[in-house]
Amino acid sequence: MPIRPEKRALYPRNWRQISEHVRAKAGQRCEWCGKPNRRTVACAEGGRWHDIDAGYWRDAHGRYIPKKDTPRNTRTVHVVLTVAHLDHTPQNCDLSNLRALCQGCHLRYDAPQKAAERKKRKAQAALPLGAT
Repeated sequence: MPIRPEKRALYPRNWRQISEHVRAKAGQRCEWCGKPNRRTVACAEGGRWHDIDAGYWRDAHGRYIPKKDTPRNTRTVHVVLTVAHLDHTPQNCDLSNLRALCQGCHLRYDAPQKAAERKKRKAQAALPLGAT
């Protein structure tokens, strides 16, 4: 995911090299669901997706789905492999804290953190002026 300009200063100068290393180490595939980077795949609800390379469907964890369970309603998605900070701290670029994730897995992982941040901002906005 692109880094928002206001958060850019939180990342190290060599972030591009770090993120490229993490994606290469993961074999240019999402570490959680297995989707290949820079490929267009068919996706269905529940995180299921069609692995063109293998010729079969996979679930949200990258496991094989038997042909009888092949989903019908699908949409195509261009996979963009991102690098997630597991502790949500951009300054912590230790490799044990970083995972190569497709945009879907990254968004799902970040959702609880983003919801908590929105709730906190909403609560602060409701405070009277001058209150802390």
